[in-house]
Amino acid sequence: MKEDLKYKSSIGVIGAGIQGVCISLSLIKKGFKVTLLDRDEPAKQSASYGNAGHFSPYASVPMNRPDILVDVPSMLLSSTGPLSLRWSYVPKMIPWFLKFVKNCSKKNMMHTAKYMHQILDLALPAYDELFQEIDVSGLIESKGIIYFWTK
Repeated sequence: MKEDLKYKSSIGVIGAGIQGVCISLSLIKKGFKVTLLDRDEPAKQSASYGNAGHFSPYASVPMNRPDILVDVPSMLLSSTGPLSLRWSYVPKMIPWFLKFVKNCSKKNMMHTAKYMHQILDLALPAYDELFQEIDVSGLIESKGIIYFWTK
């Protein structure tokens, strides 16, 4: 893209969660005109809803965990579940699905987690930099977290 055309370009970013906002800010800094799109107004049940205001890279679990396969049927059958399929597309998905199943071992999950950790380790410093840049550092509190389980 030519440098002079870049400043005339408009880009739509879909999803007004933390990723969409960060991408939009980065594009604006590069001179693009950005429209941030989300299906709901801010703070409704859409992008980034449900994270309780946490910036928590520690809570990311690889998708290829061994127990995920047991959950797939209930995810597919639930009308509000996190997984849906276009049934006519299922035959085309079989090769991908077989590779995914093959990678759903504890060994492969731990391998994925190791590399996710290396990437996510950079997230909190990046958030801190962003919060300082947009002058909201005073609104952010850094507190620990504790998990409780029964049985």
